[in-house]
Amino acid sequence: MADNKVLKFFIKLFAVILTASIIVGVINSFYIKGYYYMDTYGEIENMKDVPYDLQMINLGTSHGLASFHYPENGIKSYNLALSGEDIYHDFQTLKQFSDHLSKGCVVAIVTSYFSFCMPTDVPSQKRYYLYLDKDKIKDFTYETLISAKYVPVLRSGEYIIKDLINDQEMDVGAEMMKDKQTTSSDNQSTEVTTAVIETVQNQQDELMQKRNARDGELTDHAVGRAESWRSGYMINGKRFIAENTELVKEIVQFCYDNGFKPVLVSTPIYYALNEQFTDEELNRCYFDNLKKVQSEMNVPYYDLSHDAEMSVTPEYFSNSDHLNNSGATAFMEKYLSYLKEINYIK
Repeated sequence: MADNKVLKFFIKLFAVILTASIIVGVINSFYIKGYYYMDTYGEIENMKDVPYDLQMINLGTSHGLASFHYPENGIKSYNLALSGEDIYHDFQTLKQFSDHLSKGCVVAIVTSYFSFCMPTDVPSQKRYYLYLDKDKIKDFTYETLISAKYVPVLRSGEYIIKDLINDQEMDVGAEMMKDKQTTSSDNQSTEVTTAVIETVQNQQDELMQKRNARDGELTDHAVGRAESWRSGYMINGKRFIAENTELVKEIVQFCYDNGFKPVLVSTPIYYALNEQFTDEELNRCYFDNLKKVQSEMNVPYYDLSHDAEMSVTPEYFSNSDHLNNSGATAFMEKYLSYLKEINYIK
């Protein structure tokens, strides 16, 4: 009789566990398709199908992500940058996908004023559990592996409720702006000519107003960006600059050891943000360290942070330190020309 009670208990326990697992599995499947999960882990999709035989890649934070839009030019290329990526995880990402790179692959090591001050002593974020091997994850735990990779809904908190109840509202703002095109007749009368001149003048005035307004928006962003750098990265990050410099050296050496072609890259920064810093600040915390790596490791350094054309063109920037699509196109033209100059590509 006792044995039957024990058996029934385990059957009920199994049924409860099975039911709970099915419920969690269903909710989890909804959660990983929702806005909040994709907002946190969406970029990692880019790491799931990295092609092989790559001839050109870039690492980096969102600066690399926003700037490197590779054209269809016959060179097999891929963007391996992630928003908020620190230099340590740049290195781990490169090692993770090194077998996807062909010999002679150009590796752009993209850094910024901000990345050199990022902490080097924090555990890996959960997103890295989705594509990095265990030995490449700092302070790896199986608990985090399960919650990040297999059942992320277990730590979703309020976000799962928001996703399930009101998922549709997240698509607001995905409006497409369409330019209206007009045609004119071939009438060459004075009236028409005058009207055309006035129209062109009005368009130029409107463009100038928009340009000035955009410059103001970017300048406002630059002030806030610089303040956050000083209050956070500068105060807490001073001790990390030397460690990050050494990590960049390790990345360069890894490239040399594996037959890749490293190049240090600083992407364009809007002039208003550059003006927030003194030369002494930027040199001490950033440029002096890159130049040290450049000289000691004999590695090319392509610096467009103060580019005379791009840094003063508001139409190229989404904010004071990130390029938009137009800016990325202009940047890539310059970058590819530079690679040809140093014989990295033909």
